[in-house]
Amino acid sequence: MKVKVQNNFEEIIIKHQQKIYKFIFSFVKNENDTDEIAQQTFFNAFKGYKKFRGESSVDTWLIKIAINNIRTHFRKKKFFSIFKVLDNEEIEIKDLKDDLKSAEEVVKNKMISNKINKAIEDLPARQKEVFVMKHIDGLSISEIADILEIAEGSVKASIFKAINNLRKLLGGIDEL
Repeated sequence: MKVKVQNNFEEIIIKHQQKIYKFIFSFVKNENDTDEIAQQTFFNAFKGYKKFRGESSVDTWLIKIAINNIRTHFRKKKFFSIFKVLDNEEIEIKDLKDDLKSAEEVVKNKMISNKINKAIEDLPARQKEVFVMKHIDGLSISEIADILEIAEGSVKASIFKAINNLRKLLGGIDEL
């Protein structure tokens, strides 16, 4: 019996590891932390595999475990600016030499990127979670509701509030 569970679980890992890794990375933006959280996610999933009732998809179940591990990771580090949309290392020498972009455009894009990152960081925690899951990770409203164990209406309301807050926070973005 244990060999069968182990074989089934190896198939789950092979099938879902890339999606779970990308999901975690979209929150933490650090390969080492992503590796650690992904390992912990699959370890927790393996420990709880016998309890999995199949009420949701395996994807949703794994993402739920991953989001809990992400939260734990950031609580431990006491670091709450967890949602960065754009990579902070955008300016590279090749960007400056690129014929299609002037150095001025690169700097302006970097300033906009920083302003967007700051605005997302300033959102309340629930709004950050649903915004990133929906607009960065591309999850559906129902998947987010299952993962966070809240009603779909609550997800929609949080996304609506997040977008309104981002509009307020980014009001002067075109002034850059």
